Amino acid sequence: MEFINEYPWVKWVFIGAGVLYLLEKYVGFSPIDKLINKATSYKFKMISHLNDPKLKQLIEDFNQKHYTNVESYLGAMNASYRAFAFKSLGQFGHIDVAEDWEDNAPGNATPKIIKAYQLIHKAWEIRGRGTIDTVTEMDQKAFKKELHLAEDELLAVNANDGKYQANVASALLKVYKSIEVEREKIHKTFNDAQKVNPNDADLNFQYFACVSPKWGGTHEEMNAYTATLKHRSDFINYLIQAQYYMDLVFFENHKGEEDQIKEFITSMKTVQFDSDELYRFELYLLLYWTSSNLKLKEDAKYYKGITEPYWED
Repeated sequence: MEFINEYPWVKWVFIGAGVLYLLEKYVGFSPIDKLINKATSYKFKMISHLNDPKLKQLIEDFNQKHYTNVESYLGAMNASYRAFAFKSLGQFGHIDVAEDWEDNAPGNATPKIIKAYQLIHKAWEIRGRGTIDTVTEMDQKAFKKELHLAEDELLAVNANDGKYQANVASALLKVYKSIEVEREKIHKTFNDAQKVNPNDADLNFQYFACVSPKWGGTHEEMNAYTATLKHRSDFINYLIQAQYYMDLVFFENHKGEEDQIKEFITSMKTVQFDSDELYRFELYLLLYWTSSNLKLKEDAKYYKGITEPYWED
């Protein structure tokens, strides 16, 4: 007590420590963890609508509750555009609007899918883009809670409603790669959807993540999938190869394949894609990250430049 009387500021240190302990123990909130996570997280800005006029109009109509317009826009889009449409609504759509639409049209799958994408986006905002060791326990719990809510929305969609089957399956796979789930459930989700949509970019992209060792898959699962690539489109092959190389560079010993990876990065500059293949921005993002990590300054500068409508860091 004499020490505290002599140094009264020490009393406030103990009081502050006690408050922090009680917040973490009984409320599940740790300001210290939050600050550490914020300081160490990867800083980026994602713009899912790419400043594309059609996607921005879709978001505006959704938030103004012009549901018929939203349905019309989504129905007229190709698979790649629709994938970015749901991503855009997940990022910029108001969740209370999705809930209002659900309440007024309980049998309609569209608001359920949109709300699921919104919950997935919220989950990843909580988690951040760093490796799992940079995510606090509190944020991991919150991350998985939002993903389970998204899964509930997606599983409530009528399985016989095939209009957006690939989008539902893709979103489920994005959930399943991050929560504990039976492996067979992952494979069935993909296989059922790919029978009708074998070259859906989002579907293949999310499934490859699920079978990648990075997310708990096995080399056997990954090899079984990559053996099917000869039956898929050139774009799917480019996309999966880019993801595979990025995983090698970031998480595994890639020294024996470095020349091959560099050649692939360079060669992709000469490949032209249709303007409505919006998923090319995911491909460019992978190439930017990989070339940057390999310290290929000119390649990184090039891919960052054409990625910026989607991603800024």
